[in-house]
Amino acid sequence: MKKLIGLFALLLMIVGCENNNKELSEEFDKLNRQHDSISEAHSEFKSTHDEMRIKYQQVNEKLGSADIQDSTIFDDVARHSTILEQHDAIIKSHDQIMEGHNEMKANFDGKSDSEKKAQIDEIIEMHNKLMVEHSTMEEDHQEMKKEHEDIMAKLDSTNTSN
Repeated sequence: MKKLIGLFALLLMIVGCENNNKELSEEFDKLNRQHDSISEAHSEFKSTHDEMRIKYQQVNEKLGSADIQDSTIFDDVARHSTILEQHDAIIKSHDQIMEGHNEMKANFDGKSDSEKKAQIDEIIEMHNKLMVEHSTMEEDHQEMKKEHEDIMAKLDSTNTSN
């Protein structure tokens, strides 16, 4: 009877481990789909960022050839430069996170359940960080875009009034 109970307990542990492993694998698959979506958004964001950098350069070039009376324009352009540099650093860190995720993905199946769970927790944390930072940078880009348009309008009006 003791052997039967022991065998039954062992069987329950094995089934429990298999269910746990299956749940971890399903959660990891879900995170991979989310990662693919975040990766796509990241690529689009990098393109948008490159466009913002080009617009910044255009504003800066036009500013260099204009006779400006409003010194706040220079403050805005300097602030934009700082924001773009910060975004460059964030994008670089996101690229590293994406690369790290791909490495984790390649080694996932060979890990123990506790390692898988820790890895899943880390991925969730990183995904949240990426989404929050993308959102913040997107807000910065929208603000800079509007300010670039305002600056260009001021510069155009200054050039036509001369």
